[in-house]
Amino acid sequence: MKFFFWTVLSVVVGGYWIWSYTSGQMVHWYYYTASADGYAINSETFKNATKDNPALVAIGKFEKIEGLQAVPVKKGDRLPENTNGIIGLDVLKAGKRAVLEGEQIKVTVPWEIKESKGFKYRDTFKHKGITTNPWSGAWNVAMVIVLGLCLGFMAEGFTDMFGLKLKKIKHFEGH
Repeated sequence: MKFFFWTVLSVVVGGYWIWSYTSGQMVHWYYYTASADGYAINSETFKNATKDNPALVAIGKFEKIEGLQAVPVKKGDRLPENTNGIIGLDVLKAGKRAVLEGEQIKVTVPWEIKESKGFKYRDTFKHKGITTNPWSGAWNVAMVIVLGLCLGFMAEGFTDMFGLKLKKIKHFEGH
């Protein structure tokens, strides 16, 4: 009985964990709130824009960003679904990578090569200007502990079911 109880509980906990990932809940916890004023975007939609072929991103109040769309956000605002970064107002004022043109953002340089501490890297709008849900890390740790306990008790129930009594290994005996 012990084995079946912990097996069912392990499947339920594991299923909830998988659902949380596939439903986008974990992603939404990562891209949780804005850490700066600007426009929430999905940078994957315009990653191939160039100065010769700029991407025109429409600005509006969208619940979910689909395609070339941007949502104005203030620091601390919850981000809409499918957001993976923010184009900050400072970037728009500089006008080197993106400019505000009426009700659109014209993105001409979606990424650039930068150097920091001797390393070159590709700087994009992805992950910029966001704050993660502070409870998401604790939730992940708690889920690992709960699933580990369930699987451990399930294994113990399995050995009990077959009458196996495993002896603990004595690593150090008083030498």
